[in-house]
Amino acid sequence: MIHIATRTNTERSVAAQKAAATRKQNEAKRTRSARKGAETRARSQANRLKAAGLQAQRAADTALGGTVIAGERIADSVRPLTNRQQAGRKFGQARRRVGTELRKAERRGATFRRRTQRELARQRSQATRFARRNRRQAERRAGDVQSAAGDTLSRAQSQASSFA
Repeated sequence: MIHIATRTNTERSVAAQKAAATRKQNEAKRTRSARKGAETRARSQANRLKAAGLQAQRAADTALGGTVIAGERIADSVRPLTNRQQAGRKFGQARRRVGTELRKAERRGATFRRRTQRELARQRSQATRFARRNRRQAERRAGDVQSAAGDTLSRAQSQASSFA
């Protein structure tokens, strides 16, 4: 006796479509996983480079700010000096003021840097939340569409079987 397949063309087509959908979902999962890993590695590398850059920038900013402040103070304090002792005293005062101003400049720079970093972190997290929310909504809508398509297919199959 020869065994003949009992599946109809419609059933085979439905099974093929379901298998294609499963393959597509699995590929999407693999792609998301790979992308997430790459993003994490890139963020880690960027953070290390950013830290090194900030250290270098801080040193350069402090040196530049100190030079500007020192130049202004020296220009302000240059007057005809009557003797060597008075000149030494004036330069000592200027040196102390420069040290104080350098510390102030460093503190102000650090405060500004921290404030900016906090603002950037806040904006970054806000953008991340927005992207996640939109992704969740899109996935939910895709699931709703897929569910509706499945329901429609089930109804069509039941109606087709009722006619047969």
